[in-house]
Amino acid sequence: MSGTITTREFDLIREFIEQETAISLSEDKVYLVETRLGEIMRREGIGDYFALHQALNDPRQKALRGEVIDAMTTNETLWFRDTSPFDAFRDHLLPAYAAEIREGKRERIRIWSAASSTGQEAYSLAMIFSEVARTNSALKLDQLDILATDLSDSALAKARSGVYGGIAMDRGLPAEFKEKYFMPKGDMYEIRPEIRDRVVFRKFNLQDSFIMMGSFDIILTRYVLIYFQDEFKREVLRKAHGALAQGGVLFVGSSESLPEGTPGYAMVRRGRATWYQKVDAARALPGTGPVAAPLSKAASPTQAGVPAGAEVGAGTAGLEKATQDLTEIVRRLREMNEKHRSGA
Repeated sequence: MSGTITTREFDLIREFIEQETAISLSEDKVYLVETRLGEIMRREGIGDYFALHQALNDPRQKALRGEVIDAMTTNETLWFRDTSPFDAFRDHLLPAYAAEIREGKRERIRIWSAASSTGQEAYSLAMIFSEVARTNSALKLDQLDILATDLSDSALAKARSGVYGGIAMDRGLPAEFKEKYFMPKGDMYEIRPEIRDRVVFRKFNLQDSFIMMGSFDIILTRYVLIYFQDEFKREVLRKAHGALAQGGVLFVGSSESLPEGTPGYAMVRRGRATWYQKVDAARALPGTGPVAAPLSKAASPTQAGVPAGAEVGAGTAGLEKATQDLTEIVRRLREMNEKHRSGA
């Protein structure tokens, strides 16, 4: 087998990856393709990258396609990554949601971790919620629904199991959370059921429609937009806008920002935390204060109407029906998770 990929071979492989995942591989990612796909090629007896590309386009090679996509999907993550979004969730968003619950303006809190990898982000949010609920009587753990999606089958399998080894446990997890929210399982640790059961894991490609995902108070696309071209970033943001509830919140990575002029969002800064709030006829989230540096012509999220040029998202009319079905969808997905964990 040839271990070195030619320019033409690299172009073919990265075109396949972008077509299937929207991930854009730059010229300096040759080493990434060689290191991640070389082992697969050796195991499958594939002699060069041209032959690999041919196999990937063979409809009978579904398993190989999945394995290659899985290998090229970045699964780097840790607990409470960057900390500031989790501080914002604890200190600003959850108190505001609790106030709405007390006032009878909401019943549940729905979150979508849209690039969940092996589950640390979603489980970190559930642990933060549990901590706040201990001292805030308006919040109950069963009021929280987290949908966590990813393209990687292996990452999702690990996330569903809720079982992590020593190295993963040492990456960002406070000792008191390890003691409180995990159970020893041989030389591994398993997250406690009350936290695991708040999260539903599902395979999902951000190229697909968001309509059937339901409506969310918070969407996190942290450290995934950086792999996309601007045109597809805008498409994801447009669809996320449609999937956010009124006044909903979008978190991106600390090193990321929305493409200049992205309509429908206003930047909010609280201390070290930054998020983007959906701008339309909705009220601003109570208790979060004024909105700074809107990215559209509107001065704040409370101004009437969507800003000129804002794309609220395709299929908005269908969103209400999808939202009505969300409870049933979540129930079915939880049943699927249980089957995955039990090996049924």
